[in-house]
Parts: sequence; structure tokens; C-alpha cells
Amino acid sequence: MRIFIHWDGKDDQEITHLLANSYTWSGSRLQVARQLSFSYVQDDRDKLVPNIPIENGYTIYGYNEEDMENPIFVGNVYEVEKDRQSSRVSILARDHLFVLSRSQTTRKYEDALPEDIAAGLCGEMGVQTGNIIKTGTPVSFIANSKTGYQIIMQAYAEASKKTGKKYHPMMNGAKMDVIEKGTLVKDFVADAQRNMTESKYKETISEIINQVAIVDEEGNPVDTIKDDEEIQKHSMFQATYKVDPNKDTQTEAKKLMKKPDRSGTITVLGDYRVISSYSIEIRDSLFRGQFWVKSDTHTFIDGKHEMRLELEFENLMDGEDNVKEESQDEEE
Repeated sequence: MRIFIHWDGKDDQEITHLLANSYTWSGSRLQVARQLSFSYVQDDRDKLVPNIPIENGYTIYGYNEEDMENPIFVGNVYEVEKDRQSSRVSILARDHLFVLSRSQTTRKYEDALPEDIAAGLCGEMGVQTGNIIKTGTPVSFIANSKTGYQIIMQAYAEASKKTGKKYHPMMNGAKMDVIEKGTLVKDFVADAQRNMTESKYKETISEIINQVAIVDEEGNPVDTIKDDEEIQKHSMFQATYKVDPNKDTQTEAKKLMKKPDRSGTITVLGDYRVISSYSIEIRDSLFRGQFWVKSDTHTFIDGKHEMRLELEFENLMDGEDNVKEESQDEEE
């Protein structure tokens, strides 16, 4: 990846040759904005070292070396750390979805299309729009002091209940797209015999629930939901659901069922198209078939592009598990 900065009204300036060690471009389904993290040499004691004073708010561009017309990353600098002793400046930039994740509003929507809601919020919050997928499905809800991102996700989550599809907003350069989540990256295969160097798989049944006993308001049993195959395989683990007259009993009870928790990671040669919210094909002794990318970390060092992918075994949409909205401190 080639890195450029835009500062003080001057022409964009490339700094790739000044970057120290490795630098990373990363994202996750459980966080909103993708980020670019790097450090560069800065020493005012050495007249041979260019003086490039990157500050918070400057715009950073990242390009695929084979396409210098369309940046794959456009974002602003949000963190600057300067270390005079090591002559390093460390930079953290986030793409413009960060704006939507930090800016709140209150709205009441009645029979509004998610695509119109997304476009309207982007206009209000100063984010450009690109290809926003059309659902054709009107939704109604009240958003009270919610971020733009939360409202967009709520709108598409409501539509998802009717269309059966999953959706996810993401930046395409400087513009926000909304894609159908889980779309397979075409013509890419992570293959242990060709481009994959590591793979790890873990499965735990410590939290499984394979039977739900439904009881009435007096605690009397009225029904049971169970997964006979899981019970035979792992023994019976039961939860209880008390009937709520304001909710659909079967739907709420089924939410308590929990299958074995499976996770996996692979390390593979880099491909700019492989990022979180898409899916890929994997051929390996531990994984074989289609898997969903939960998070990705692309690392660039000495001209080598490598990526570490955290995998999911089902296509989940934000809001269907514990989504962190820009709690990025644990990754930084």
C-alpha cells in the first residue's frame, strides 16, 4: 500500500518511503471504521530527514499499488504520538464511518426506506455516499439520541427481518456504500498449498443451550424447544423461557438456543479485496468451504503484503451479537 497525506492546502505528498517497520490496515465487523496505523521517521536534528508535521485532522490516502486512481482508504488522523528519542511519529487514521459512529441525532421514521435513511443521515453528517443497496422495504421506528451508524444499522436490521438478507455499511474510498453482507470475494481462494501460511481452529461447548423449557406465568411447563442432534452429541443443557403476552413465544425461546462456539484464524498472502463483512473460500485441513471474515489485519513490511483473518462460521449482521461501536482502544 502506498500512503499519501493531504495537509495545509498543499499537493498530496507520498510518505511511503519514510514509514518505519511495518504498517497495518485493518477492520472488523464488531467495530465501525477501518483504520490505518503507521509510524515514520521524524528528527529535526537531522537536516537530511524531511520535515513532515502530520497533525490530527489531516487526510490520509492509501492506494493499491496497481490502482493509483482510486484510493482504498481515505480517512483523517485521530491520534498522533511523537517520540523524540526514537525519532518516530506514530499515526492512527480512521475512515469516515467514524464520523457516523460519533455523531448523534434523534429521528422518527414512518414507512421510510433504509436506503433513504442512510443517504439522509450521510448528508446531515457530511459523509459522501456511493452505492447504497436498495431494499425496497419501508421501516418505521424512533431513534432517540442515536448515532448515525446505529440508526442506519437499525433501519437495515428491520428490513433484514423481511428480506432475509444481511447488510453492512462500509467506506469505499471517500464514499459510503451499503453492501449485502457476506458477499463472496470472487476469484479468491485461501489455499494451504498455495498462499496460506497458518491456520488455527477452536471449538467450545461451555456455553451451549440445546433445549428451552417454556413455562407460563405461574411457572407451569407448556412447551419445549430442543435440538435432538445436539443433545445426543453433547448432552442436554437447558434454559427456561417464561411466556410474555407481548412477545412471540417461539421466536423469543429460540433466541436462547446456543450452538457450540467455533472460531478460527488464518494467515494468507494479502489481497485488498478481502476485508471484514465479505466471505471467502478456504481449502485447508481445518477449514474447507465458505467462511465469513469477522476481522482482518493487513500488514505491509519490506514490500510484502500479508493478512490475518478472523473467521466466522455463519453470516452475522451487526446487532445480532455484541457489537462495539468504535471501542478501538483494545486494538491500538
